[in-house]
Amino acid sequence: MAARAEPGVTEAPAPPWITLLTFQRLTRLEDMASGGSRLLLRDIQINARTQETFHHEARQLLTGEGVQHGSQISVDFSPGRQSLALHWVKIWRGANSIGKLNLASVKVIEPERALDEYLFTGEKRALLLLDDVRAGDIVDYAFTIRGDDPAENGRISDAAPLREHEPVEHLATRLLWPDGRPLYLKNHGADFKPVIIKKDGMTEFTWDCKKVPGLKLEDSLPAWYDPLPWVQWSEYQKWQDVIKWELTIFTNSTPFSPELARQIKEWKTLPAAEDRVLAVLRFVQDEVRYQGIETGAEAFTPADPSLVFARRFGDCKDKTMLCVTVLRALGIEAFPVLVSTAWRNTIEDWQPTPAAFNHAIVRITVDGQNYFLDPTAGFERGPLAARSWPSYGRGLVLDPKASGLAVIHDCPVQPKTTVLEYVVVRILTLPTDLKIVTIADGADADAMRRRLAATPQSEMENDNLNAFAALYPGITRTAPLEHTDDEKANQIVVTDYYRIANFWSPLPTGPGYVCRLYSFNVDRAVKKPLISFRAMPLGLDYPDHQVFRAEITLPLSNPAVPGAWAVNNPAFHFHKTVARSGAKALLELEYDALADSVPVDAMPGYLLQLDQVSDLLGFSLFSY
Repeated sequence: MAARAEPGVTEAPAPPWITLLTFQRLTRLEDMASGGSRLLLRDIQINARTQETFHHEARQLLTGEGVQHGSQISVDFSPGRQSLALHWVKIWRGANSIGKLNLASVKVIEPERALDEYLFTGEKRALLLLDDVRAGDIVDYAFTIRGDDPAENGRISDAAPLREHEPVEHLATRLLWPDGRPLYLKNHGADFKPVIIKKDGMTEFTWDCKKVPGLKLEDSLPAWYDPLPWVQWSEYQKWQDVIKWELTIFTNSTPFSPELARQIKEWKTLPAAEDRVLAVLRFVQDEVRYQGIETGAEAFTPADPSLVFARRFGDCKDKTMLCVTVLRALGIEAFPVLVSTAWRNTIEDWQPTPAAFNHAIVRITVDGQNYFLDPTAGFERGPLAARSWPSYGRGLVLDPKASGLAVIHDCPVQPKTTVLEYVVVRILTLPTDLKIVTIADGADADAMRRRLAATPQSEMENDNLNAFAALYPGITRTAPLEHTDDEKANQIVVTDYYRIANFWSPLPTGPGYVCRLYSFNVDRAVKKPLISFRAMPLGLDYPDHQVFRAEITLPLSNPAVPGAWAVNNPAFHFHKTVARSGAKALLELEYDALADSVPVDAMPGYLLQLDQVSDLLGFSLFSY
C-alpha cells in the first residue's frame, strides 16, 4: 500500500501510461550555464482520460549558488480538487543514485501568495528540503497531480511551452487524448508540429525539443507581449462555445432575499436610468469589499447575489453577478464581460478557452450608449459620461446572442494630470515661494482619491515634500496640504505651499547664477528604458496625459525668450511653449501617450525623439 503523509500527498509508483525519458550529465565547460545550474530535463505528460499530469525534472547543480537554489523541491496543488503522488526524488552523484524521498519529511504548507490581493485560494505547497547536496549533483524527481479543473465543466484547455527563460537540454510535452473527443491545437510564436501516434483508442501528441536556448527578457515589456513560443490545445472550437458554458454559471434563479429585495425597491424610486446605475455601482464598489474565496466551486462560480449583498464581500465575478442581477431587476440592460487584464486584445489569436480571462466586468447600455464598468474598482465618481475603463481591447460578453469576442474600444474619458506651479523668484539672497496645484481628472482622479483615503495627511505632506526635495534642496513646507473633490466632474485638486532657500546656484563655468524649474510629472513620463538596443518591444504607460504649466514671477525684467517646440512620434505627442507677460515667464509642457508600446523597428526613432524631449524639459533662468 502506498505510504501517506499529510492529506492529499502520497508516495506511489509512476503511472503505467507514461513514457519515461532519460537525461545525460553535462561534462563540457561550454555547456555549463551561468546562474549555477542547468536544466537537463523538463518533461510533462498529460492523460486527458484519467485526468492526470505527470512531471519529471532533472537539474544539474554546477556551483554553490546552484546548490543553494536547487536543494529544495516544491509542488503546488489544490487539495479540494487535486491529489499529489510523489514518485521519486534522487541525487545522482557520479554514477550513483541516492534516494531522497522520505514522505515523513515532506511538509505541506499554505503559502497563500494571493492574500495580498485579498484572495483565498486554498492552494497548498508540498515542500521537501534535501540534505547533503553538493556542486556537481543532479537532482532528479517526478510526481503526478490528479484532478480536473471544475471551471471548465470537464472540458480541457491547456498549453505546452516550446522554450523557457533558461536553457533546457530536453523540453518535452506529451498529451494522451481519447479518440472521439474534439481537440483543437494552435501554435503561438512557432510553427512546431507534434509527433502524432494513434494507439488503443488514444491519440498521442508529443512536442519534443532538444538543446533549447534560454530567452532573457528585456525591461519594460508590454503586458500582453510573450516572446516565448507555446502550443495551445482546447476542446472549445469557437468563442460561442465558451459563452454557452459561461452562461451556465453566470446565471441566477434564486429569489432575492428580503433585504436585497427591499434595497432594489428603494433603487427603483430613482427617476432616471443613469441614477439607478450609479446608485447600484456606488454600492457594489464601495459597500461590498473585494475579497475572494477561490476554493472548490467558488473558484469559478459566482456566489448568490443575495449572499454577496448580505456578507458585503466578493471577488470580481461575485460583484459582477450582483451588479448585473440588480441592474436587470431595475430595467437596465446589463451583461457580464470576461476580459484579460494582461493579454488584452491578443486573446483574439488564441484558440477559444475560458482560461484566457482573469477578470469580470459589466457592460451596460443606457440611452443607446455602451459603458464598461468595473464593480471591483473603488473611488470612482461622476456621471456615466465621466467614467473610464482600461484598454482591454477584447472581451467576451456573456450575451446569448453573442457569437465571438467583442471589441472594447478605448474609453473616451482618458486620465489626465495637470500640475500648475506659481513661482515667485526674488533676488539672489531671498527665498523663492512655490505654490503647486495638482489637478487630477478621470482615472487619475480615482487614483488620487484612493491615495487621499488611504494616506494620513501628514504622511502625504511628507511624501510630497521629499519628492520635491530631490529637485529643490532646501525646500520647506509653509502651509498644510489642501484638497478639494468635485465628484460630479470627477476631478480632484491638491494644493501644496513651499519655500525654497538658495534657489539660485552659482554657475559652474563662470560668474553668474542659475535657477531651474522641473516639470515633475512630465519628467517622469518620458524616462528612457534600461535597455535601448532591443530585440523586444517597449511597453509604455497608456493612456497617460501629463500637463505642466508654470507662472514665474521675476524680480527684474523678464529674460525668458518666447518660443514653441513640438515633438511628434507615433507613440507620443510632446510640446513646449515659453511666453512672456510683463515680469512673468509662462511655461507649458505637455506629454500625451498615443500607444501602449513601441515596436522594435521603431525604437531608434523613438529614442532619438525622446532625447529631443529630454533637451526641452524644465526651464532655466540666469542672472549675471
